[in-house]
Amino acid sequence: MNKISLWLFFGFTIAGCTSRAPEDHRLSGSSVPGDTIMVKYADGFRLKRQENAMLITVSNPWQNASGIQYNYVLSDTFSKSVIVDDFTCHIKTPVSNVVCLSTTHLGFIVFLNEITSVSGISGKNYVVDEMLRSRISQHLITDVGYDENLNYELLLKIKPDVVFAYGVGIGITNTIRKLSELGIPVVLIGEYLEEEPLAKTEWVKVFAAFYDKEEETSAGFDSVANRYLHLTDLAANVENNPGVVLGLPWRGTWYISGSRSYVARMIKDAGGKYIMDHLDFNESRPMSLEEVYKQALSADYWLNPGDAVSKTAILSVDERFGKLPSFEEDRVFNNNNILNSSGGNAFYESGVVEPDIILSDLIYILHPQLLPSHRLKYYKKLR
Repeated sequence: MNKISLWLFFGFTIAGCTSRAPEDHRLSGSSVPGDTIMVKYADGFRLKRQENAMLITVSNPWQNASGIQYNYVLSDTFSKSVIVDDFTCHIKTPVSNVVCLSTTHLGFIVFLNEITSVSGISGKNYVVDEMLRSRISQHLITDVGYDENLNYELLLKIKPDVVFAYGVGIGITNTIRKLSELGIPVVLIGEYLEEEPLAKTEWVKVFAAFYDKEEETSAGFDSVANRYLHLTDLAANVENNPGVVLGLPWRGTWYISGSRSYVARMIKDAGGKYIMDHLDFNESRPMSLEEVYKQALSADYWLNPGDAVSKTAILSVDERFGKLPSFEEDRVFNNNNILNSSGGNAFYESGVVEPDIILSDLIYILHPQLLPSHRLKYYKKLR
């Protein structure tokens, strides 16, 4: 189905959950192009305000997508939400009943202080936030399943104002189509594809628009960004950049992040040198254990070693790891300092809106003299 150009997009009508609506409910001022709202870091979305409506355009929201664009028009003047076609939704705001198909989405919603709006989640056992877990225990938040096990009957019963979803591949379009047939709008969130730490966090502006909280959220984001940039400047003046190896192999294969990945950028901003910075890609790709091991011999620090909670757990994967300098010199740190009983990790939930704190952790690990009073939040040293 053809995507709709912006000028025509604002001329669509608003009435009910049908593909076409009566001509007499057009957006006011539809001939006015609108004012683009500055998006400072993120590549995956754009915002445009047009009188009483907000247009959110999400581009290429899954891996290797090209030329894909989703448009969402939000307004508190709409009588109800409208699913216009596979690429277009009109959504009445503010929303008060949402479903999140990723715990990362919860981090954004907690930042907005809108947790009471969440009625469904994929993987409730992995939720870390205590207030959300309390609402889960009170059956105020339901687990709706995930991927091919998504419970459409339950979603129809919940009848959310919107489902926040993400797609690793084009298969997510099947989910969108099925939910659209039930009259449930789906909004694709592509924050995980962003390479810059602040770009990921900036997706909070997308969530804010659904709650009519754009201005206060923009100010809150700017505060986080300013702290992050201040820390980056602090670490930029270090005299040495210790080498860092990342990850842990699984069944003989080590999935390595490229130099354009989020975590590689964080290491650079913290004054470190990622030993795989010659790999020019942003996702994780498989490499042999032996190949990475050779590189790891030059690393001063070992970060994010999978699910390991101790150095013994690392040795159980391969005893040779005990000979790595980072292991011998007791410089192994993991980002799993805050876990719930099911293994849910706050790094992947609240961490998305606290890049400044994650960066503080990394600076403290690599250059403790720069932040002597800091206490690790997301990271811990493995013993």
